[in-house]
Amino acid sequence: MNPPAITPTPQQPPATPLPSTPAIAPPAPPTSAVTPPAPESQTSPAVAGYPMPHRWTIETYRKLAETRAFHGIKSMLINGEILTMPMPEPPHDLALGLIDDWFRSVFVNGYHVRVQMGFDVGTQNDPGPDLAVIAGVRRDLVGRTPTTAIMIVEIADSSLSFDTTTKAELYATASVPEYWVLDLEHRTLIVFRDPQPLPKGLGATAYRTHQTLSATDRVSPLAAPNSSAAVADFLP
Repeated sequence: MNPPAITPTPQQPPATPLPSTPAIAPPAPPTSAVTPPAPESQTSPAVAGYPMPHRWTIETYRKLAETRAFHGIKSMLINGEILTMPMPEPPHDLALGLIDDWFRSVFVNGYHVRVQMGFDVGTQNDPGPDLAVIAGVRRDLVGRTPTTAIMIVEIADSSLSFDTTTKAELYATASVPEYWVLDLEHRTLIVFRDPQPLPKGLGATAYRTHQTLSATDRVSPLAAPNSSAAVADFLP
């Protein structure tokens, strides 16, 4: 018997070498750590078929509030977005009342104190501060909302990070010279002072100094340097 024939395998043409690529892609050009915000009149172009956020102005936000859409809900307007949070708990209300009582005894002439009222920063921000000390008498604000203050206070029970970042930048942008955050959880008072623009191109303003005071420390407002209170006097 003859052995079976073996068919030779056809030769494959040599593979064409692929062009070499670097093992590591070159780094992208450096970018700013903070992207400057677009002018308020500028909006992002809508992408066909893709949902886009609706940006509210202070005017439209307040018209919506007139419909009682936020009844029983604490709301604020931040960078054109409506944010809501639970209504304050009793410790928050007590701390706010204690600070309010003291401020009204300190800022008697030439100032007035506003509690949880509107405060305009640009056209797309009303952070709704817990307490603001405004120069002048109340009737000076007939038909308008204040855009700056002598000082502002926020009571932080669950909002410490937000109050010390987003809100701090807004109040610095509004040139509020002094901003206090009463931290109920850690029983401290954080004092922000000296708002200054950040380096050109960053498009932001920030407080140059901030100090954390313990419950046993005393504090005096810049606008009333001869009056002081212990931080513990404001804590529930």
